[in-house]
Amino acid sequence: MNIRVVDYIGDRATDMKQGDKIYNLIREGFKKNDVVHVDFSGMTTILSTFLNNAIGTLYKDFSSQFLNENLKIENLCEDDMFILRCVVKRAKEFYDDQQAITSVLDLDISE
Repeated sequence: MNIRVVDYIGDRATDMKQGDKIYNLIREGFKKNDVVHVDFSGMTTILSTFLNNAIGTLYKDFSSQFLNENLKIENLCEDDMFILRCVVKRAKEFYDDQQAITSVLDLDISE
């Protein structure tokens, strides 16, 4: 399955809702047992908020090995690839130890 991001959200990937749209398309491809190619050609702006929802959230549902084998990122410039690597690193850390992180976030510091 090929997902050309610009065809679904335009050339500016700036918010979480746009990320959710791409995330859902990727999941649809995985449900069909497809290798999913996400093509960023034609994009002018890509923010981490978008990448967190589009790609980072996948680590909640799928293993790193599965994603390495079945998700192919294409035509992402070097600067945006750096941001994506940071998003992936944070997502892996978060979803590997989600309970510990959320318990810290739920801590009542007023005591």
